[in-house]
Amino acid sequence: MRLKIVQLIVFLGLAPLTLWAQLPSAQDIRNKEWQMKAQVFERQRQQQSESTILDQSDFDVKYWDLRVDVTNINGQIITGWVTMNSQVVNGPLTTVDYNFNDVMTVDSVMVAGQTAPFTHSGDMLTITLDRAYSTGEMITTWVRYHGHPDPGGFGSFTYDTHNGTPLITSLSEPEGARDWWPCKDGPHDKADSADVYITTPNTMTGTSNGLLVGTIDNGNNTKTYHWHVSYPITTYLICLSVTNYVNFTNWYHHLAGNDSMPVTHYVYPELLSQAQTDFSITPAAIAVFANLFGEYPFLTEKYGHSLFPWGGAMEHQDNTSYGSMLVTGNHWYDMILVHELSHQWFGDMITCDIWPDVWMNEGFASYCEALYKESTVNLTAYLNYMRNENAVSDPSGPIYNPTDLFNGNTVYAKGSWVLHILRGVMGDSAFFQGMRSYANDPSHMYGTITTRGFQHIMEQFYGADLTWFFDEWVWGRNRPIYRYSWMKQDIGNGQYEVFLHVRQTQSSPAPTVFTMPIKIYPRINNVDTLITVWNSSRIGDYRFVVNGNPASLAFDKFIWILRDASSETYTMNIVTTSLPNGSYQTTYNQTIEARGGTLPYHFSVFSGSLPPDLTLNPDTGILSGTLTTTGTYTFTVRCTDSSTTPKTDDQEYTVIVANPDGIPGDNTNIPTDFMVVGNYPNPFNSSTIISLDLPTAGHVKIDIFNLLGQQIETLFDGQMSAGNNEVVWNGGSAASGVYLYKVTSGERTATRKMIMLK
Repeated sequence: MRLKIVQLIVFLGLAPLTLWAQLPSAQDIRNKEWQMKAQVFERQRQQQSESTILDQSDFDVKYWDLRVDVTNINGQIITGWVTMNSQVVNGPLTTVDYNFNDVMTVDSVMVAGQTAPFTHSGDMLTITLDRAYSTGEMITTWVRYHGHPDPGGFGSFTYDTHNGTPLITSLSEPEGARDWWPCKDGPHDKADSADVYITTPNTMTGTSNGLLVGTIDNGNNTKTYHWHVSYPITTYLICLSVTNYVNFTNWYHHLAGNDSMPVTHYVYPELLSQAQTDFSITPAAIAVFANLFGEYPFLTEKYGHSLFPWGGAMEHQDNTSYGSMLVTGNHWYDMILVHELSHQWFGDMITCDIWPDVWMNEGFASYCEALYKESTVNLTAYLNYMRNENAVSDPSGPIYNPTDLFNGNTVYAKGSWVLHILRGVMGDSAFFQGMRSYANDPSHMYGTITTRGFQHIMEQFYGADLTWFFDEWVWGRNRPIYRYSWMKQDIGNGQYEVFLHVRQTQSSPAPTVFTMPIKIYPRINNVDTLITVWNSSRIGDYRFVVNGNPASLAFDKFIWILRDASSETYTMNIVTTSLPNGSYQTTYNQTIEARGGTLPYHFSVFSGSLPPDLTLNPDTGILSGTLTTTGTYTFTVRCTDSSTTPKTDDQEYTVIVANPDGIPGDNTNIPTDFMVVGNYPNPFNSSTIISLDLPTAGHVKIDIFNLLGQQIETLFDGQMSAGNNEVVWNGGSAASGVYLYKVTSGERTATRKMIMLK
């Protein structure tokens, strides 16, 4: 759903161009929407606290037959009949509970063709069944009712006029269907199919979901419009609109090219010309999303719009209700049309399982607006749309189950950024394969899904766990605040080593650390070179070699991360961020390096203990000696420069000293079994270290594969000693992506994933 609050004094079709410039911004519109929806949910919470909370998990709705007579327009009274076919999932079941607003009157109830007792209070209609139904049995109930619907929420059922003509419309999201028909009013349970019959005065047309099966002349100056829905549909997406519509049809050509689908628009006669202009983009827009996510999901029925008096639009399944004030004749609100259309994939075909997951409806649709810009213009237009139209302000989040479930800033805008950031993390190929798979996975296609369910699907294409990402961006709050600095050093032969220092300075309630790959662009001879660093700590130091003298360095240049970032002066930092492990009774010699500040440096052990018999040279930073005692040693080295006001930097290290052969010395660190410890860092930029434990010396082979199962290279094939062993893979000419490494030792094998970012 996308809301536009528009108050116009003059007829839109004749409005001067200066009026368009006065329309509200996207952010203003979103603010209006979430404020309005917050009021709706607060109202519903109050109602629920005052009434009985239903447990409707014992039955699964299979079919709705909804018949609504709206011919008593002057009295604003509707008469309805509802048939529900459902299956018992937790028997024995002796009663069935409907949601139904108390302002409506239940006239009679039948079960299995016989009159049945019922109670109706607390917005709950409880029907006593004719017997106890066992798990798996089908139940058919029939309810006759009438009344003046409560137009609560966004106007779940309203009477209005246009140009002096009566207009009757519904908008049931989030849980307003109960205001005008007895139902199971929640997003989780989709009926497999439905029939909707709308009886109207002869001069009017009734529109709904699905295909128009027929129009019945009742012989009393009324007509009944019969719509059949053959696809699964959730309760809040069932709709009706009634007025003196005129209609016109565009045609969408299937991706297969062998057929067409009607795109039918029901509009006010006085807005026909403007609507024909504005809605003309619909077939091409359908093709955009069909190419991205798979064929339009309701292909054997239709798509289209029915005008209604609301200041926004609502993605009713295959029949979007579209605010008449948005019809301008100059494509002013094309992105609202695009937003609602994309809901047919994300919201209608795949629906959030519970309302706390609603970002998967609205955030996805907001992101699709940007994808539409990319498809019809270019990538720059996409990036600009994300930065401007989908701008986010803090505080923001959590996206899952926020305080205001339809918060425009958090659910719509930041929800769209979650997908944008995820695209940056995964890369275009994996991301769009994942999104297409998500849209076509039979386990939830035409059903419902949770946030974690979406996460698990994307992990299949990312090739690794994404809990870290969803925890910080979906369940977390706000954004990272980066402070970065850099320096370069000429190392000869036209090459320079670049040293990058990154600090995260965000405060609570944001996560202490955001783990993110950050794209860095050193500019050499007016050409940007992409380097990706994996930042997973509050303070991080990175070094890389480039060919040429970098004149500048851009940090996340294209803003693939929702962040604040600013540069600062590079001071003095230890640039050796880790030390290798060692083996008992071997010589150890490693240099801890620093850059920046004023030479000479002074190195000292600030805390912890070095491995026995190792010493740290205070002038050179060389850590050397013979490893005489096994164990795990954690210590912090401090470097101090020679500035007038000395600068210091601390770096913590962990070194494991293992006994590989079990001869004299403490052999408690000899592994008892073959184990691939993993590779670090992971993800990595240019090289990674594969670590494995062997209980005894033996032959080891390490092979590298891509995700297609194709062998890239044999990294190692030879003898290894007992204990911990490490092998470096430099990646070579391999492209960024997910790779597998298979370690074979005797009859034992293990396969792990690693991610290269370039």
